[in-house]
Amino acid sequence: MSLSWDDLPHLFPGLGDPAAWLPLLQRHAALVEDAAGHTRVTSVPAAEAVRRQYAECLELLRIARTVVPTMSPCIDVGSGGGYPGMVFAIAAPDIAITLVEPLQKRARLLVSMAAELELPNVTVVAARAEDAARGPLRDSAALVTARAVAELRELVEYTAPFARPGGWLLLPKGSTAPDELAAAGAALDALGCSHRANLSMRPQVSETLTVLALKKHGPTPQKYPRRPGQPGKRPL
Repeated sequence: MSLSWDDLPHLFPGLGDPAAWLPLLQRHAALVEDAAGHTRVTSVPAAEAVRRQYAECLELLRIARTVVPTMSPCIDVGSGGGYPGMVFAIAAPDIAITLVEPLQKRARLLVSMAAELELPNVTVVAARAEDAARGPLRDSAALVTARAVAELRELVEYTAPFARPGGWLLLPKGSTAPDELAAAGAALDALGCSHRANLSMRPQVSETLTVLALKKHGPTPQKYPRRPGQPGKRPL
């Protein structure tokens, strides 16, 4: 199953005039491709990029709008080449979005792309999630997302500390979603989150991806996140 750029306006009519966002998405894709020689941010083949990078991110945004009353501010953890955070910023310029990216080369690329695309609603934080969540971003976001970062019980510790009480985590997962969710009970309890729904993407976009909707109930306990590296080595 493949999609072309021309398919996106028909799939996402709620985004308004495609002239406002489609050329920017195409320019973003070109910048990612141009950077591949020095900063690799994706393993997705070019022939699949429209569906797997852009349609899937826009579908996540569409789903988010059905769940989260106020999506700003939004934090994207492990943003890589800007998926989904920079795609959100292009399609929804009213949302203030922070991209948290630990790899310095990728963070510099994100900064340059945000400038090239003239996205004043994007802020890039070059830091590990465990460190960034100990600063001003802690307990601050209405919406936190992360794509292809880690197993859920590890990912919750990276993402939940950024969400404000009453905020949401929307995390796309593939066929392992039920098993990951079953294994993440202790992590959800420790970080003050509850699982609210599994929201499937439309089959025209993805036949396998499900968005796990988690809600955060209170401030992050002081001991979380643990020091860098610990969530991966010793998942809750």
